[in-house]
Amino acid sequence: MNNRMKTIVGIAVAALLLFTLYLIYINVFVNKHRLKLEHRETGGQEYRNIAAESSIMPSYMWRRIKDMLIGGDYIMSDNMIEGRLATQTAEPSGKYYLTDQSLLLLKYIAEGDRGSSRSLVKAINSDFRNDDGSYRGVLYKDGTVDKSYTNNDEMSFLEAYVEYYSAFGSKEDLENINKLIDLLFDGNGEMKPEKLKSALYVSSENVSGEISDDELVPSFDHIYGDEDLKGEVFEYEGVRICDINLELIKNLENNGLIAAGAFDRMSKIVKESVASEDIPYYAYAYRKNENGDIAYNYSYSRAASISVELSVRTMINLARAGLLDQGVYNQFKLNMINDGYLRSNFYIATGLTGGSEIPGSYCDALLLARLQEDTELYKTVCRIMSIRIATSQKSKAIYMVFREENSRYRFYADENLKLFLITKGMFAV
Repeated sequence: MNNRMKTIVGIAVAALLLFTLYLIYINVFVNKHRLKLEHRETGGQEYRNIAAESSIMPSYMWRRIKDMLIGGDYIMSDNMIEGRLATQTAEPSGKYYLTDQSLLLLKYIAEGDRGSSRSLVKAINSDFRNDDGSYRGVLYKDGTVDKSYTNNDEMSFLEAYVEYYSAFGSKEDLENINKLIDLLFDGNGEMKPEKLKSALYVSSENVSGEISDDELVPSFDHIYGDEDLKGEVFEYEGVRICDINLELIKNLENNGLIAAGAFDRMSKIVKESVASEDIPYYAYAYRKNENGDIAYNYSYSRAASISVELSVRTMINLARAGLLDQGVYNQFKLNMINDGYLRSNFYIATGLTGGSEIPGSYCDALLLARLQEDTELYKTVCRIMSIRIATSQKSKAIYMVFREENSRYRFYADENLKLFLITKGMFAV
């Protein structure tokens, strides 16, 4: 064999060896089985143009988010910028929420940023992860330790972690995901209950004269009247309806990570949690009674009312799965346009929305409009939010969303990251 032939054979062998090593790397150190994930489309350039008309500029926004809220791997929950007086210094919160890190991870994944994604996941697994495989809801810069968490914390990170594993993850990541799934879901693929509290109330139509102890026991089967027992709460084990991420559950089931039929069972629970044909809002939570039947509780912080904020989140979960009832959406849209802004509660006795404004829910309304391909409502929400977009060229937070508090301006990671992702059309967050 001449030298030329030896060289060719050598190159071929080396190439085969490199290819073999690459396959080993992909299968062992990177994700062994890429997951098949489905997502609801959220429209294109038309929505970006509508947002731009209201000074919502995601590309510029990201630069400010990075400068004001990101330090090291994590994004801080919020930051109040300096005031006009010398004594009004900046007030960073020093808190890092797991839900905010999950949004940040989705941003990195959507942009194909492998390095930032891996660095963030590594940090989360090091700092947020508890010994039992759960993830604490918050870290504190001052070293305060709080290992508690909610289903909402865990579900938000699970969604982002599954996306990460499918794109860049390893065998170890899949093991972490499976442990987290075991903490969140039972053997039937249904979400496990957590400890919840709700405002205690009784039905005014069932009360006459003296109230007995039995009448003070909250029922999960009916929507009650307008009697508000202030300060009274009851505790129970249940699952918040708005925490049931149907798109995630469907993706987990389709990839064999939870039991077959989980999506159908959970979507039935969510769909049937709507208060009634005349009340287009959703229950706060559900539990299973002694017979295994589903029972709903509709009120949360205020008796005889339904949280609009949490109902909108439930609508998003249904819309992402293509299951939102159009009549419910139409009534929500009508209420919002008539009010001119989002109010906190729907009062069962009056059939009207009321209470304080909930600025944190406008991003949810924006996403809902985009999922429903409703440019009219999308434009309306953009206009409402534009009032709180920093537009001064001198501001270090230009193009970010702010909230005014005692003549000072605070910027929240959750609100700004969501707005960035929604207007960019990256993920149905």
